[in-house]
Amino acid sequence: MEKFKEKLSSLRNEIDTANKRASELEEKATALETQHANKDDEFTSLQERAKLLEEQLEQAEVDLKESSANFREADLRAEQLGKKAVKLDQELKTWDKKNGDLEEKYLAVKAEMDELENQLEGV
Repeated sequence: MEKFKEKLSSLRNEIDTANKRASELEEKATALETQHANKDDEFTSLQERAKLLEEQLEQAEVDLKESSANFREADLRAEQLGKKAVKLDQELKTWDKKNGDLEEKYLAVKAEMDELENQLEGV
C-alpha cells in the first residue's frame, strides 16, 4: 500500500509538473501569437508606407521630367534672347555711328551755312 501511495504521490507530482509546463507553454504560445499579430500589423504598415513612397517617387520623377523640360525650354529662350540682345546692341552701335556721322555733317553744313550767311551780310 505504501508503494501505491508513493506511486500516487509521484504521479500527482508529475501531473502538477505537466500542468505547470502546459500552462507555461500556453502563456508562451499566447505571447508568440500576440508577437506574430504585432509583426503582421507592422508588416502591413511597412507595405503601405512602401507603396506611398513608391507613389511619391513616381510623382517626383514626373515633376523632375517636367522641370527639366521647362528648364531646357527656358534655357533655349534665354539663349535666343541673348542672341537677339547682341544683335540689337550691334544695330544700336550702327545707328549711333550713323547718327554721329550725320551730326558731324550737320555741324559742317551748319558751319558752312553760317559762314555763307556771314559773307552774304558783308555784301
